[in-house]
Amino acid sequence: MKRFAALLLLLSLATYVANAQALPRRPYVGIGLQGINDSLQRRYKLPNKNGIFVRDVRAQSSALAAGLQPHDIIVQVDKHELGPEVGPFVSLLKQYRTGDKSTFTVLRDGKKLRKQVVFTAFPQEKSALYEAQYSSVQVGGNQLRTIITKPKGSKQQKFPMVLFIQGVGCFSVDNPLSPAESTNRIIDSLSRHGYATMRVDKTGMGDSKGIPCLESDFQTEANGYKAGLASIQKLDFVDQQNIFITGFSIGGIMAPLVAEGQPVKGVVVYGTASRNFIEYALQNKRNQAQLQQLPYDSITNLMKTYTAALHLLLTEKQTPAQVLAKYPNAKPLISFPQHYTYMQQWQEVNLAAAWKKLNTRVLALRGAADYISYNEDHQLIVDIVNREHPGQATFQLLPNVDHGFVKAKDQQESMRLADAANPERNFEFMNVILRWLDSQRQVQG
Repeated sequence: MKRFAALLLLLSLATYVANAQALPRRPYVGIGLQGINDSLQRRYKLPNKNGIFVRDVRAQSSALAAGLQPHDIIVQVDKHELGPEVGPFVSLLKQYRTGDKSTFTVLRDGKKLRKQVVFTAFPQEKSALYEAQYSSVQVGGNQLRTIITKPKGSKQQKFPMVLFIQGVGCFSVDNPLSPAESTNRIIDSLSRHGYATMRVDKTGMGDSKGIPCLESDFQTEANGYKAGLASIQKLDFVDQQNIFITGFSIGGIMAPLVAEGQPVKGVVVYGTASRNFIEYALQNKRNQAQLQQLPYDSITNLMKTYTAALHLLLTEKQTPAQVLAKYPNAKPLISFPQHYTYMQQWQEVNLAAAWKKLNTRVLALRGAADYISYNEDHQLIVDIVNREHPGQATFQLLPNVDHGFVKAKDQQESMRLADAANPERNFEFMNVILRWLDSQRQVQG
């Protein structure tokens, strides 16, 4: 995935319980920012690199209302002087709640200015296609934001429902200011076709409160989706006979665990895995190394180190520090988008057993240009389900699309486009999903 030099600050400042306490909307600071580098220091004739550079200021934001401008340099928040790192600044702002006030001291054209920031609430979703309802579920000590959508312009009293389960990593699925974002386009497609939907934000992301996402684990995340599914069963506008799950990437690994023992009419997975993490990761690492055209002897050495490091981390349950003490060159190999315990728990899950228990219809989809998932995993899901319940599962390989829905003819092109600013997307997969969902609604039992 592309790593942006600037971090868009859309901050979240902030067992199942049936009636969770109302979860407040997070403040919307609304600035694109980065730390001060050598170039910025020279350009603005700064005495040092302390401060945060404002790349842009977003509409409807607290920063815009306070009068912050692009190219301002934030040097102090209330009494806290800022250093050169973005992280501490972000952590500092997380202490504020909607309605709080703060004084930002900024450098503009060589002069110090003080701007009072009143932290206003993050905008809510507005759509011509659906009504959005913001609610929450409680899972242990974590209160998770749920976003429920109900189609507009229909005389139906009951709607089929899709629980959307996102991929791996710490990001929010609550992005009302980015209508072209992939999750929003998926929700739009489902809504246009008459489906209600639910998303569940991960702990510490968006409005969700609880342990930081990067400290969370696999089971905690799965329990959040289970709580979301349980709350769907209490919604009076949902057709309880037609509840579906769509799981994208690692969401497809979560899907059979969330659906177990629940009245789910069908499950769609896209670009997922069905093997334990080590088995999947080894294939993935070799494939990507070959796509990068690394020398084959280097790939062999790489795989030796990776195999050994994964064994210590995931089978022996050592910490990353213990692994690196023995294999210091393995640091980039065991750096994951979630806490290492998250990956350890994936390794422990018997996904074949989870799919075997699931007596529902399944559609497994994969983009032919996807270099992050593999046919073997999708076909294995189908084989497991169909051995227990013949004819209930189907695998379909989709042309000209990759893991992130970018239009690409093959894995090589997908990898080349990984750092492209605005690659063309291919959302034909949604037509495939919608046709399948419609067909399953006609199936009795």
